[in-house]
Amino acid sequence: MIERVGTVSLFVSDQDRAKDFYTRILGFELRQDAPLYPGAANRWVSVAPKGAETEVTLYLPDQDWEHYRQTVGKSQALTFNVHDMSALVADLKAKGVVFTQEPDPQPWGTYAMIRDSEGNQLILVELPK
Repeated sequence: MIERVGTVSLFVSDQDRAKDFYTRILGFELRQDAPLYPGAANRWVSVAPKGAETEVTLYLPDQDWEHYRQTVGKSQALTFNVHDMSALVADLKAKGVVFTQEPDPQPWGTYAMIRDSEGNQLILVELPK
């Protein structure tokens, strides 16, 4: 029986820069930073919001995942649920995060879009109360 979503891969061009963005700027926890296998240059770097079950793997495309290299810097339809959108927007703007969509209230919730350190667009959603 499937229990939950374990990881979601986000393809990046620089794992250290991405790790810094997700941990220092967004405040995610670093869950793992280890070689993919003994002697590998690429690493398994995973982060997650504090207390979250699902992790985001900051994956550097290698020869086995070459077809994903073209997705770096594109919208990967990754959505993070947030609370207090206005406070979060102010905090992220103060840290220099680029917003590609300012908060937009909709019947299903308020959403905004940001760009991460790799150019990927991420969707922030505050569900209606």
